[in-house]
Amino acid sequence: MNLSFILFFFVKGLEISAPIAFAALGAVFSERSGVINIALEGIMIVTSFTIVWAAIALHSIWLGLLFAIVAGSLIALIHAVVSVTFRVDQIVSGVAINIFAVGLSRFLSQKVFGQETQTPTNAYLFPRFLGINSMAFLLIPIALIGWFVLYRTVFGLRLRTVGENPEAADTLGLNVYGLRYAGVIISGALCGLSAATLFPSQWISGMTAGRGYIALAAMIFGRWDPVGAVLASLLFGYADTFRIMFETKIPIPGQFVQMFPYVLAVVVLAGMVGKARAPAADGKPYEKGED
Repeated sequence: MNLSFILFFFVKGLEISAPIAFAALGAVFSERSGVINIALEGIMIVTSFTIVWAAIALHSIWLGLLFAIVAGSLIALIHAVVSVTFRVDQIVSGVAINIFAVGLSRFLSQKVFGQETQTPTNAYLFPRFLGINSMAFLLIPIALIGWFVLYRTVFGLRLRTVGENPEAADTLGLNVYGLRYAGVIISGALCGLSAATLFPSQWISGMTAGRGYIALAAMIFGRWDPVGAVLASLLFGYADTFRIMFETKIPIPGQFVQMFPYVLAVVVLAGMVGKARAPAADGKPYEKGED
């Protein structure tokens, strides 16, 4: 095993981890505001289709990224309206969006490209660096920016306050609804970056393969912290990288090897039961004027 192979393993692991990590970062902002967002999987499905469609239609991957971020924000806005304004159960809203996203993306693919389960290949791609999608390298600075925003800015303080005690925040004159909307919409926008690092050369039905749910597991394992969520995402991402690169060399059936990242997610969540503490108001609808 030479140095070039080790380097490739590390950079490829970063590329595979990035879609999970960007979504996990988004989950941190949403849940720190007090809104559970299990719609990450559905948002990733929509943004993955959007970036390919827009890049092909507009002949620019950068415009594709812009459209993906906007699409992710709009789908997240639906979740915010339903769960924050109308106080529908946040889990139910997230599941509904996940189901809706599958149908929407397949419908649009059929209407636009005449193929329900996949799009044509997108020739407009991000530059590559060290053999991987260069967008993956944005993960580190964006994670640090996320940490800074959450812990070193007034906005971050207010966002954490409405996630812990919305009644007190309301008493202090903070706009609880507005801050929760902001947290959810940020999560949708970051799913646009997930799409940019997932597979921007083509959309295929089912391509997210549960990464949105793994991102939630990473967020919990990372204790609702931006850097912790990214580090946990790297754990899952590198487990998948190991599976991809060594699957044929491991003397057990390939199906068991393919299960490894998902089994790891279950084991990690089971180990975190009772140890990780979510924001106090996470998942609890808030109605202005409640006691």
